[in-house]
Amino acid sequence: KRRRQTKDFPGANIIVPQIKTKTARRRVGLVSTGPPVRQHTPILCPDGQVIGEVTSGCPSPCLKKNIAMGYVDAAFAKNGAAIQVEIRKKTVSAIVSKMPFVSTNYYSG
Repeated sequence: KRRRQTKDFPGANIIVPQIKTKTARRRVGLVSTGPPVRQHTPILCPDGQVIGEVTSGCPSPCLKKNIAMGYVDAAFAKNGAAIQVEIRKKTVSAIVSKMPFVSTNYYSG
């Protein structure tokens, strides 16, 4: 809290206004079936309009689904929201998921 007020850290002139006004884009997790979602894949709203872009994605052996991470408009960032991704000129349905995808179960005995 003190550092936000004094702005004595690198990038403060960019980060502090974003904290106060909220950003237009949010980072979300995506879960899909079908072909894996790769980086730079467009994220579409149900209407077919581009609302974001995937930053990384791969198949998940634990979940037996494809997972990805990307940035979308803040209006579409709610968990459980149905969206689409465009893979090889075809649309595939995806669901916004909270991250981390698999919870950690560290033993601290």
